[in-house]
Amino acid sequence: MTKRKNTFDYIKSQEWFFGVRAEESLLFYSAKRNGYVEYFKKEYGTRFAETLLIPLEKNYPIRVFNLRQAKNFHAISNRRILKNPRILTSYVKKDDLLYRNIEVYGKKLITAIKKDSYQESVKLFDKTLDLYEIASAQFIIIFSLGLKLAENKDDLKNIKGVIKKHDTWRNSVAFKEEAMGENLFYFFKFLTKRKKLKLEPLLLMKFLTLNEVKAWLDEKLTDAEIKDIIKSRKDRGFIYLNLRSEKREIIDDPAEIAKIQKYFLRLVDRESQESKNKNEITGQVAYGLNKKLKGNVLVIKDKSELKSKSHLINSKVLVAIQTTPHYIPYMKKARAIITDEGGLTCHAAIVAREFRIPCIVGTKIATHVLRSGDSVEVDMDHGTVKILK
Repeated sequence: MTKRKNTFDYIKSQEWFFGVRAEESLLFYSAKRNGYVEYFKKEYGTRFAETLLIPLEKNYPIRVFNLRQAKNFHAISNRRILKNPRILTSYVKKDDLLYRNIEVYGKKLITAIKKDSYQESVKLFDKTLDLYEIASAQFIIIFSLGLKLAENKDDLKNIKGVIKKHDTWRNSVAFKEEAMGENLFYFFKFLTKRKKLKLEPLLLMKFLTLNEVKAWLDEKLTDAEIKDIIKSRKDRGFIYLNLRSEKREIIDDPAEIAKIQKYFLRLVDRESQESKNKNEITGQVAYGLNKKLKGNVLVIKDKSELKSKSHLINSKVLVAIQTTPHYIPYMKKARAIITDEGGLTCHAAIVAREFRIPCIVGTKIATHVLRSGDSVEVDMDHGTVKILK
């Protein structure tokens, strides 16, 4: 009998790619996992790719995807989009309706909190997260279909309307999630006040899974146990697992965390070092009129830096991990945009096309290699960024 691989051996046996930095809480991330498990098989005939949530640096959790499984999922999307491009529009409509319902339940939740109605608040919290689980799965479907639409756009006819609806959706979904998050914040603030817990509500959202929160609300976990879980994960870190053969969600053991973290950091460092040796990084050209342009780099890794660095952006090559709608007023001033993450349908690509700003996305390592003040040459023919000496 073949010995079953442990978690680390299994991770090493697979090919992974780095997704977007995960600013959302562990609560949201675990809700997404629940949605993926319940929704995809009946909707798409397969499950989505396995994922890990790993803190590669302090306050820098990143999602890592199983490459082979993701390719299989996108292959289904490719067949569907070639058969009927407007399937994308139907999913966008479903998602818009879901978020309208989430908004309705959110307002009801705030009303119940103001009335100090504990049971009603818990019920509305559960309903909101149930809807979000479905919305999270639909996000992946829309993302996948949108990606394949972009890749096949030259072979498809009369799809401008579909592309426009997709882009509008892509630019709005982050704000919808934020609005929902604000309502959930008030729910956790209500809980801590009611239970007389000296805990920041954001810590509950950041360090507890949805299953743990539900166990707490059902009194299967005590207040003391919740506080211990949060303290442990805040002090020692964690890795979140979404593996098909693994029942546990969380790795809390520091030695196991360090081992897996070190493995993925080596992968990042290897790519970064190769680029440094070549003085060049490569990505996908999302938009570009000029064949080559030169400029000085400004790195903005997080939206929290936008306000303090806004006066520096004018005519700079803006380098970011990813962009969100919060970046839009600042992106307009950039000479070019370079991102670690994303593809042809990511936020940066959509905005760049709208404002006609040269843009290269999906470099994986731009923010690791480039530094503010670096002089670079951006080649829109080859999707490269060369550091000039």
